[in-house]
Amino acid sequence: MWIVPEREIAGLMTREAAFDAVEKVFAAMAAGDAWNFPVVREAIGHADALYGFKGGFDRAGQVLGLKAGG
Repeated sequence: MWIVPEREIAGLMTREAAFDAVEKVFAAMAAGDAWNFPVVREAIGHADALYGFKGGFDRAGQVLGLKAGG
């Protein structure tokens, strides 16, 4: 697992590469080769804060992705 702080992303990936990756996974989703898992979104009981967890799998690209945060 890689945990990448937002401040580091610009030095690791170009905008063009990011758009290319998104385009490929959308194409895989359209072909039925990628999908999202059910979203978890819960109140954590502090200051109206929410916790969310989203994930998906792209079988064509052999990529598992997830996002967690509040």
